Amino acid sequence: MDATQPAEEQLIRGGRMVAIGRLTPALIHELNNSLLVLLGTADLELAMLPPESKERERMETVRDAGGEIRAAVSQLAIFTRAPLEGEQDLSLVEVAGSAAALTRRLRLQRDIDFEDRHCDEDLMVRGNEGQLVQALLHMLTNGFQASTVGGTVRLELKREGDEAVALVSDEGAGVPPEQAERVFELFETTRLEQQGSGIGLAAARAIARRHGGELELRPTSSGTVFALRLPLVG
Repeated sequence: MDATQPAEEQLIRGGRMVAIGRLTPALIHELNNSLLVLLGTADLELAMLPPESKERERMETVRDAGGEIRAAVSQLAIFTRAPLEGEQDLSLVEVAGSAAALTRRLRLQRDIDFEDRHCDEDLMVRGNEGQLVQALLHMLTNGFQASTVGGTVRLELKREGDEAVALVSDEGAGVPPEQAERVFELFETTRLEQQGSGIGLAAARAIARRHGGELELRPTSSGTVFALRLPLVG
């Protein structure tokens, strides 16, 4: 193998990311405009269609698909937003509780057990509650997608020095050491089934860094453990 190949691959990947960064804001703007028309039209049609009709069922499918696209667009938007807005002092325990409740409400866990363990202190951090909930949901979704039926995904909170830490662990196949950093790259996924968009962990790390923290993959003998680290306040 040519010794320069890894370096060339990194340059190509870096150039791709620069191009994506330049195109993303315009792409998001155009997609949001089209989605407004699509979802607005779907709502108008649904208001006129009789219940339990085939036409209504098809239009609901269109509306739901549009909603899924809008959710994906909002994930991409994280990478283009200006400085963090809506900052306030937050209890990471309450943020994690919201993420856990959404996990159960959205049935993300399906045939996989889910455990959330909170510590005794509030773990006060400063940031945007919605974005931190979103980061935890990305981490949890990754854990569920990596797990097999009968496995367990755990959300645990703890203090480590002057940081609040949220740990999400699963019992899946794990991540090979050589791919440890690639899991955080935009549009990358290491799962054999190619589930997911490859956006979630990259978005979660972007949110962590925007809050002065970090998202990292921690060594473990089996499965995976992702740690969201945030500076404590007070």
